Amino acid sequence: MHIGVECMDRRIRIMVVIGMLAAVTGLMLLGSEPEIDLTVDELMESPETYEGESFRIHGAIIEGSINYTSGTLIIEGENASVTIDHSAIALPVGATDGKTISVRGEFKKIGDDWIMDAFEIKTGCPSKYEPESD
Repeated sequence: MHIGVECMDRRIRIMVVIGMLAAVTGLMLLGSEPEIDLTVDELMESPETYEGESFRIHGAIIEGSINYTSGTLIIEGENASVTIDHSAIALPVGATDGKTISVRGEFKKIGDDWIMDAFEIKTGCPSKYEPESD
């Protein structure tokens, strides 16, 4: 009889652990929103829609736009551009004129200008930032 009780206790403990793991996994899935990922052109079609939001944007650094003193640079798409304020973070070594970068930050309007306050800047292959064609 004693062996049966130990087996039952073990099953209950295993079921409790599995239940807790399922609950934690469920909370993680419910609590994480998918991150918005936009091109400069998509963003600037209706910038007011994204004001105050945090998301990822990607574009090419405009030649001569990197200003280390003010901590800004400008990225462009095909039809629009956005100023990036990177003064709060280090600019990656690979972020040079003409390179495509991915910037995660908060988008806001200052005066007449739209600015992305960068939390993170990544460099890499431009094809990583282009949507897959169906």
